[in-house]
Amino acid sequence: MATHREAHYVLDELLGNATDLPITEHATDTHGVTLVNFALFDLVGLQLSPRIRDLGKITLYRTGPPAEFARRYPKAGPLLTQRLNAELITACWDDLLRVAGSLKFGNATASLVVGKWSAAVRQNTLAAALKEYGALRRTIHAARYLADPTYRRKIARQLTRARACTRCVATCTTPTRARSADGTSSSRPSRHGA
Repeated sequence: MATHREAHYVLDELLGNATDLPITEHATDTHGVTLVNFALFDLVGLQLSPRIRDLGKITLYRTGPPAEFARRYPKAGPLLTQRLNAELITACWDDLLRVAGSLKFGNATASLVVGKWSAAVRQNTLAAALKEYGALRRTIHAARYLADPTYRRKIARQLTRARACTRCVATCTTPTRARSADGTSSSRPSRHGA
């Protein structure tokens, strides 16, 4: 199972795009890669649903003044600490859809998009809009993750299955040592795999 920082590679695979660019990312995700991944997945009609380890450390966004959200949502309102720039998303919506189309039709890859925008010293307006949209999608995912125990269990089951598949692939392709009648050993593929 990929981490949220590797999600663009998974998206490339799901869309049938070859990965263009090896990306080295910092654990702190200083360039907003996680937000971009949430945005790209949603824009192409898929859902990124990672388990949220450090939920208390991520920034959750709101669309209005803090007092209004604290009044309307007494328990969740104070958690929404940052204001979303919805105007930027609206202004760049057509361009965001063009990026999604480029990904879906293979004209660009998610790894290339994430790599180029992460490496840029100055972020352009479209990159900023992509991060804002990703912030919205991650906030929605976090709210659902917090509010819905069934959703959390579903994500946990998927992670368990993915780990089991990874172990199975590793086990099935590991060579085994066989002893011949004369006592010498040779390496051969396991009977479980190729």
